[in-house]
Amino acid sequence: MVLSAGFMFIGLGPGSILLSSVLCGLLLALVALGFFAVAPDRLLRGVAVWRAEILAGLWGLLGVLALLGASFRVEGELGWFPVFGADGPSLPMLAILACVGALAGRGRACVACVLACMGVLALSPLVFGLFTGTALVLLAGRGKRGLCLPFAVLPACIPADSILSVPLLGVMVVLVGWAVSVQRGPLAVLPACIGLFLLGRLLAEVGELPLLPQVVLLLCGGAVACAGLAQAMRQQQALSLVAGLAAGWYGMLVFALVLALSSPLGGADTFRTTVTLGMGAPVVALLGVLWLARRWELESGAGLHTPLARCLMGVVLAQCSVLPPCGGFLVLWSALAGAGYSVEASQPAMALLVVGLVVFFVALGVVFSAGLLRAALVFLPHRGGGAGQVRAMVLPLWLCAVLGSIMAFFPGLWLFVADHLVVGPPLPPVTWQDVTTVHFIGHSARLTPVLVLLGVALVVLAVGLLVRLLGFMPFDRSARQVEAWRQGAPVCDVAAAEGGAEEDVLPLWSAWHGFFFAPAVVTALRGPGTGGALFRRAVFFWRYARRSLFVAVGWCEAQGMVLILLLMGVGLLAGLFVGK
Repeated sequence: MVLSAGFMFIGLGPGSILLSSVLCGLLLALVALGFFAVAPDRLLRGVAVWRAEILAGLWGLLGVLALLGASFRVEGELGWFPVFGADGPSLPMLAILACVGALAGRGRACVACVLACMGVLALSPLVFGLFTGTALVLLAGRGKRGLCLPFAVLPACIPADSILSVPLLGVMVVLVGWAVSVQRGPLAVLPACIGLFLLGRLLAEVGELPLLPQVVLLLCGGAVACAGLAQAMRQQQALSLVAGLAAGWYGMLVFALVLALSSPLGGADTFRTTVTLGMGAPVVALLGVLWLARRWELESGAGLHTPLARCLMGVVLAQCSVLPPCGGFLVLWSALAGAGYSVEASQPAMALLVVGLVVFFVALGVVFSAGLLRAALVFLPHRGGGAGQVRAMVLPLWLCAVLGSIMAFFPGLWLFVADHLVVGPPLPPVTWQDVTTVHFIGHSARLTPVLVLLGVALVVLAVGLLVRLLGFMPFDRSARQVEAWRQGAPVCDVAAAEGGAEEDVLPLWSAWHGFFFAPAVVTALRGPGTGGALFRRAVFFWRYARRSLFVAVGWCEAQGMVLILLLMGVGLLAGLFVGK
């Protein structure tokens, strides 16, 4: 028994009472979930009215049991039923699947989640393939997806050191990415969890891979991420847009998982933290966005009409994005720190390759945030569309926002619980200081999101005080309206000139305009053939550039204080990173 700053760890054997209690509780909860998901109303009678609440309660119980077992590092199997068991990655993944099932609903969706959970707890690869393949079939339905998606679990049915293992893993990554991109609602996360669980298991069993298999898996993950983000940037429907975001995030996690488990880089173990953080706050927040998109689609684009719902939507979208100190920002920071350690321990050519891969990963994160901005614009209600709307229950949005914020601002809790989500060396005993930080084993890099949040709040407060004391608003628009043909031109007050007042600005614009647009000059400059159209386009672009220049100069003159503060901040940051 080890006691460290309030956290207690107990060494438990396979035959312990806690192991039996957790596994039996998980299996009983899954059986009850399967029954209430498919039982007809006439069989349940009066209980059928409370079906949704019962399902939500059972999923909550399943998640609590999984978190309890992961916290106490429960591992082993039941001696009297050696089909299901628990080990390092299964219980944290089960907690994530419980969140998916709680938002998925009833019917086929709930049964698919139950089968995926049973596959995660299965000890045999064949049993895992049976349960997860059936879950993918239920998600795919009929057609070519129902025929192709079960082949995604084929890597679990062959030896990990087989020559076909890496090609089948590449096919699995692509098929699962396809399954994620076509789902509607929170179920989009379910195939992603199955694919990541299987990929992590097999890569941990194989170990380091040669260069060509690594390239194949990295290309598959990058292709899935690019395809998903392209779908998110092109689609106009909310469900397809958010499903593309889920596919993009799945591809990014595959990218980081391959670097963590199959790469021979010196600091590759730091990418384990990137994957673990990526499966925490961003995934929970993404579940909230997926649930919101499905509800928005069912309500025929009614949008969010209450201030509380808009605030919750902003929280879940921010936790997915790369804005500091949100969940996506922690993932990118961890990837950059891991790349720094990998570059230090690698040869120059390999270091340059690592830099290129991480730059690509960060670019994917930036495009992902742009897709979230598109989703936010889609979910906003149309003008005047919120009148007379009934306030609906947003409890799932509350849960996703609160859980995502806890995981983002106190990442040490999730890192402690999901320590074995990706196979690697165990974390040392957690102290209270480690709860609020992101850190690596054997490295000195640390990030405290609460302090970053405090710094951002202080900056916002300082800007507010400046606005209040100095009496100006940053990025304020000019209230003066002029004719379209005079936008960007020098100001000439004709009324004051007629009254005999002295003019500071000469009316050169009228003379210039009259000279160049006189009939003789225009005829001379146009030339034969298509020169007239080209000339008109050139004049149009010249006017646009000149008007933009005048607007930029005027804004810089009006916002001089803001520009000075920004330049001072850039200078301070440059001094921190460059100064000796």
